[in-house]
Amino acid sequence: MDYIKVGKIVKTHGVKGYVKCIPMTDDLERFQELKYVYTEKDHKKRTIYDVWYQKGMVYLKLEAIDDMDTAEKFKDTYISILEDQLRELPEDSYYLFDLEGMDVYSTEGEHMGKISEIYQTGANDVYEVKSKDRKFLIPAVKGVVKSVDVQEKKMIINVIEGLLE
Repeated sequence: MDYIKVGKIVKTHGVKGYVKCIPMTDDLERFQELKYVYTEKDHKKRTIYDVWYQKGMVYLKLEAIDDMDTAEKFKDTYISILEDQLRELPEDSYYLFDLEGMDVYSTEGEHMGKISEIYQTGANDVYEVKSKDRKFLIPAVKGVVKSVDVQEKKMIINVIEGLLE
């Protein structure tokens, strides 16, 4: 089974077992739609009983986590969903986990490296590309990213002037 991380538990909240999570999705409301998640610590399927948001963080009440001590055991672990819980994305949109590790080539066919990190900046995502001898950032904009093939794990970019400096 392929688990897809949707959040990281960073703290407990209160005495009733709520957990505070950093969301790993750009759509916070996504958590409202989920009926359950899997906890990384024990790979158990846990029903979501309550969800609320504050300052970009997600607060969850999960099945069988009923007190602060139990919630504390899940600190610094991830919550995940299964692939069949993923939403269908609009055209030219990709899940971050599909892009991580993707090979990046120039339009001339030169292998530039692999996507090692993705930064969500608000305006557009930025991909960190690493090769053996260098590291650079590319903006996820149409003028730079020419094509993405998720099946082949291959991205083609237009190396515009100043991009690699």
